[in-house]
Amino acid sequence: MKMKMFVGRSEAEALAMARVEMGPDAVILSTREREDDGMCEVRAAIERNFGQKFAAPKFAEVRPVFDETRSLLASTLRWHGAPDGFVHMVSEAGSRMGAGMESHAALAAGIEGVLTFNPLNPQPTQSLMLVGPHGSGKTTAAAKIARFLSDKKHPIEPVAADFDASGQTARLAALTLKVSVTSTLSPDHLMRLVRDADDRGQRLVIDCPSFNPLDEADMQRCSDLISHMNVEPVLVIGADGHPMEIEDNARAFAQAGCRRVILTRIDAVRRRGGAIAAISSARLSIASLGMASNATCGLVPASSERIARLFMTAAQFAEADQLKGAA
Repeated sequence: MKMKMFVGRSEAEALAMARVEMGPDAVILSTREREDDGMCEVRAAIERNFGQKFAAPKFAEVRPVFDETRSLLASTLRWHGAPDGFVHMVSEAGSRMGAGMESHAALAAGIEGVLTFNPLNPQPTQSLMLVGPHGSGKTTAAAKIARFLSDKKHPIEPVAADFDASGQTARLAALTLKVSVTSTLSPDHLMRLVRDADDRGQRLVIDCPSFNPLDEADMQRCSDLISHMNVEPVLVIGADGHPMEIEDNARAFAQAGCRRVILTRIDAVRRRGGAIAAISSARLSIASLGMASNATCGLVPASSERIARLFMTAAQFAEADQLKGAA
């Protein structure tokens, strides 16, 4: 399998470049808009060489040869409940790009072809606005960012957007170990607060109220709120939901303006393939992983190697448990 990245001024232009060079059989692995220059990256792959205009005759095709690395990666991903398409793309890319590497390194190489990672910056250029469905862990994530990600010289101030007066402010204050935190009770108040913070160079992490991805009016309010402020919306979503629900919810928030996601409660599930594949399908970049339900430790920056180790470790422990039972 041949893989290559194409860069264009728009997604359509980058896709066109991929089709011209690779042909109609090219498989689009991922698309991403770069934050620094606004250019669009498209990663594509194809089984044959780029310059080969005609496929080899069927009688000349070589029969598939057993690939131990590909088989190991595929079985690991299937144990984690990943869908067949995700399993095929990652195991194929991993076996080819990670040839000769250890299993977790080969898996990391395969994951790199279908997922993008964009960790949070201790000094963000915009205030962060955490959005997501009910119970996704937004308040805990906001507290972790304020406590552990903030630069000491330029701390990120936590703000509770407690529009429905649900006690969100008190929870955020408790998790950040503060007597009180800044709170807003209306969207207008939040907009003024963000403008004032921008004027003095202060960055905020805003714990937004929950938005229902199944309610079009609610998602429209979320989109309007994002568009009227100089903030970066970051989706917070739990890894313990049904993979199809995670994908649908992630797509809904992506349409509202989210480009990055914090995946929480990933330590509370053993089979993580569905959640990771859902984020990949929604074309969101994974920023951080929530590895603990409390706020005593920070968020873990996401990377292909870290995801690969989570996959391999859980599968190995499961195999060890099965062997104990057999004994």
